Amino acid sequence: MSLAIAWLLPLAAGIALWQVFAPRRGQGWLAAAAGYGSIFGLLLAALATDLFARSDTTRAWIHAALPLAILAMAAGLVAWRRMRRRAPLAVEKVENANKWTTGLLAVAMASLVFRGWLMLREIWLRPTFPWDAWDAWAVKSKTWFLLGHYAPFVSMPDWLAHPAQELYTSIAWAYPATLAWMQVWFASAAGGWIEPQVNLPWFALWIGLLLGHYGQWRALGVSRVIALAAMYALGSLPLLDVHVALAGYADLWLATILGFAALAWLRWRRERDAGQLVVAIACAALLPAIKLEGAVWLLLCAAVAIYDVLPRRWRRWALAVAAAGVLMLVLVSRMRVPVPGLGWVEISHSRIVVPALGEYALAFHADALASVLNALFVQPNWHLLWWLAPCIAIWRWRALCDDAALRHLGAFVLLGFGFLVFLFVFTDASRWAESYTAVNRLILQLVPATVTVLVLMSKQPSPAARFVPA
Repeated sequence: MSLAIAWLLPLAAGIALWQVFAPRRGQGWLAAAAGYGSIFGLLLAALATDLFARSDTTRAWIHAALPLAILAMAAGLVAWRRMRRRAPLAVEKVENANKWTTGLLAVAMASLVFRGWLMLREIWLRPTFPWDAWDAWAVKSKTWFLLGHYAPFVSMPDWLAHPAQELYTSIAWAYPATLAWMQVWFASAAGGWIEPQVNLPWFALWIGLLLGHYGQWRALGVSRVIALAAMYALGSLPLLDVHVALAGYADLWLATILGFAALAWLRWRRERDAGQLVVAIACAALLPAIKLEGAVWLLLCAAVAIYDVLPRRWRRWALAVAAAGVLMLVLVSRMRVPVPGLGWVEISHSRIVVPALGEYALAFHADALASVLNALFVQPNWHLLWWLAPCIAIWRWRALCDDAALRHLGAFVLLGFGFLVFLFVFTDASRWAESYTAVNRLILQLVPATVTVLVLMSKQPSPAARFVPA
């Protein structure tokens, strides 16, 4: 019973909160509510545990359940009143698809369900796999739960310097603890540190990712056939499914929330719905709370969004200022730049120092470039995604020309890949690419947003589904 409540309460709170900001019933609204609401609910459970259960982690869900229930009831009441005031959108007729298309989609959906069953069995039957999920991410949550209360994690030098204090350390001591608190919530509801129970949220994450994207694609005017095909393509990517089956990593959470932010922003650009803008801002702001590199994606999100809302006559000045900033970084021998979530980043001609991550020497690494290309186009992690992406971009390039918001989202994706190429090819993080330990995981963070760009480029244009021009 406690475990059932620990699942149902966050889902109710998350869905109610989503409905507060998206009360209109249109195409895909139910899938979007289930997808966004499930992810929001799990993160709300983590927040409630962090705020109300630090002193008694073994009964964390009991302490955090009441505030979460109050939030769920308040949000549900506001959502109900808003939904009553909003007239429902006209329901679009079901698209006529030929029998072959319908049959293929049915097979694809059945395959996706079977794939989900296999991943669920993997999570349910095995403990946390002894890679980073075991060595880095689950350390805090397991320590706090078994200890019975919160204790700070510090760097190794600080831990050695204060032997009398109750301090702990790990290789990922500086990483955000959002997902750790979520695991504490489920461990306390399960009555013990039972890793299949603690890791089940990763399966819910997979379902929420697919439903949230499908619902928002439909709301953006994508046909049911293309949206279902894209949902299958996204949900069947091998590396994405590995991150579900070997639950415990934060990369898929970051990818999902970044994808959700992009979709909500696109809907705001199309409908000028303030609720979608709030969702987009909230998702973007959450990125550094999931993983440290989320701060980089947040900066890119902010830069692209600011450029998008600038009047045309100011955009050239904005690009000139950005170019001047890059030139200054090249010419000045040493500079310190504040990055939210990462601290003061020191940049010089020989190295980049990030306080929370370490020092990276600057140099070109040809082998790392070969590894990045191999990860994208040779290894069986992505099916044919990166082969198809440039083909779709060439085939449907006019869709980018006609849609400013989609063009700017495409620019965000390209800037993100540019950052990853710089990181792996021009710094000594190249060892992570050459050993294939991180290159695919960081690429994964951009995959849902990339698929959204490809899906919206592939949809048939409709006068009723055009975005507000920039």
